[in-house]
Amino acid sequence: MKKPLKLSLFFGLWASAAMAQQTISLTDLSAFKNPTPNWSVAGVASADLSQVNSLTTQTGSGVLVCKHEIGKYGTELDLLTKMEHGDLDLDLDFMMAKGSNSGIYLQSRYEVQLYDSWGKKTPKYNDCGGIYERWNDSMPNGQKGYEGIAPRLNVCKAPGLWQNIKISFQAPRFDASGKKIANARFLYVVLNGVLIHENVEVTGVTRGALSDESAAAPLRIQGDHGNVAFKNIRYKSYNQKKLSFSELKFGVYKGKFRTVADIEKIKPETEGNTEFLNWSVSNEENNFGVKYIGKINVPETGRYTFTTTHGGNTQIKINGAEAFKDGWAASNPVGRQAIVDLATGEATVELYYWKTDGWLQPSLGLYAESETIRKHPMHLASSSMVANPVPQIMVNANEPIVLRSFMDIQENNKPKRVVHAVSVGSKENIHFTYDIDNGSVFQVWRGGFLNTAPMWNDRGDGTSKPLGSILTLSNTIPVLQLATAETTWGNTDTSYRPRGYELDDDGQPTFKFDLYGTTLTDKTTASADGKYLTRIIESKSLLSNTYARLAVDKTISKNTDGTFTVGDGVYYIKLNEGSANIRTSNGNQELIAPLGSKLSYSIIW
Repeated sequence: MKKPLKLSLFFGLWASAAMAQQTISLTDLSAFKNPTPNWSVAGVASADLSQVNSLTTQTGSGVLVCKHEIGKYGTELDLLTKMEHGDLDLDLDFMMAKGSNSGIYLQSRYEVQLYDSWGKKTPKYNDCGGIYERWNDSMPNGQKGYEGIAPRLNVCKAPGLWQNIKISFQAPRFDASGKKIANARFLYVVLNGVLIHENVEVTGVTRGALSDESAAAPLRIQGDHGNVAFKNIRYKSYNQKKLSFSELKFGVYKGKFRTVADIEKIKPETEGNTEFLNWSVSNEENNFGVKYIGKINVPETGRYTFTTTHGGNTQIKINGAEAFKDGWAASNPVGRQAIVDLATGEATVELYYWKTDGWLQPSLGLYAESETIRKHPMHLASSSMVANPVPQIMVNANEPIVLRSFMDIQENNKPKRVVHAVSVGSKENIHFTYDIDNGSVFQVWRGGFLNTAPMWNDRGDGTSKPLGSILTLSNTIPVLQLATAETTWGNTDTSYRPRGYELDDDGQPTFKFDLYGTTLTDKTTASADGKYLTRIIESKSLLSNTYARLAVDKTISKNTDGTFTVGDGVYYIKLNEGSANIRTSNGNQELIAPLGSKLSYSIIW
């Protein structure tokens, strides 16, 4: 008897987006084992940019806080969850106090380091995002630590800013007798939107582990190296089960097909049995169709997300119900998704794949996952590989570099193409993009410079993509005349005229534009230590009632050191020359500065 099926269909970038995450409640400390007094729950946390180990809080809930003096150590001060895990995807936000140090121990024994590594040129295993070293006391001094893995890039933000880390962890495997048969792995670690580790094997516990390896253990957060805060702690815990095919038969059809009905008009030229999907059973790269009929072995009742990636067309039925309609896609990893409720046992499957476009690479992949089963392929690896994948064409900034291209961004949650974008790279590994059409610095980032493959590969579309941790700013004109300091900020004034840019002796551009009958210069440069960008706007003549808008966000607050925090710990603004005030407009707060003849401020993140 067929199992009942409920179905909803949608498209998305990531299959995991469909799967619900669990959240560790931070209304109190009840999710943790015997918390020590250094741990508490607060409503707001903030850290001083310049004062070592300074962290202040406000009452409330939602923020997990560790307050501890640097220099007094002890693992008894660490925090352990009541939840124990094996395979785990973890996603959380954290804030470091200046000079502070913490760590996330998967299964209480494999540490991903958290550290105030802001601005460090060459990160090591003990910098933010590093996988901490293992330790052997029996070795000579200088050789006790080994196997520590540094992050690929240092994309650590400044103290007092919220940062995000995503960790996908695969626990060690043990046989029935308890013998370890496979080491633990970090499938990936993403820090502030940048992939810093991928498929890293850990041969044993890292230094500071509480116990030997096992199949499950609590999550642990280090609490004895200084002040740190956490929020939005989300996770997905997985068992080691998988879906699989059984009695899977295929038939290969030759011809140019547009629909499943076209395929069914003829008999298959070849037939066979297989355990996995694989387009190459066709022995052709074009003008073919493959039909699969069989069963899916379902290890446990649940809501499953299926993702198909393909070059050509697919149509899939599960338990007789349409999961994927006839749909075409290019050979890429985005794919289509469907959510299907399945009961333990067997489900019937009918899958068609056909391809008629000769320019397209053949590709067929099907992935499955649920809330407790990690995403896994149901096809041979070679079946989803594209023969000629699009390469990355990297442009590095070993010296100041200026590159013009289109730039795709999001504005008010809608896609927007900036058609006169100028990206400026620095050897300090912090970069920005300038919009000549309105004089805005609309994004800054830390890390690599640009991937220009979308512009230069094959026919291209004219765009380039930043290669680091991106901070998105406002894409509107930075200078306007206002009737009063409360007048609503508008769009580009009709008197605005871009005048290009000039390079100085160091290769740094100064942008120029005419506005209100005078010429303004606009220059943004990286600090020598790679920690911030400084922007200087100068006017040849004084303009009355003219203001610069330095930042806009839901909240902006002024700090005791004179800096401004934009958003909920997103970035800082520091005035170097001039003054600025916070105002409320259209439901947001704006940082507004009278222009004068010269305005200098720094963007710190």
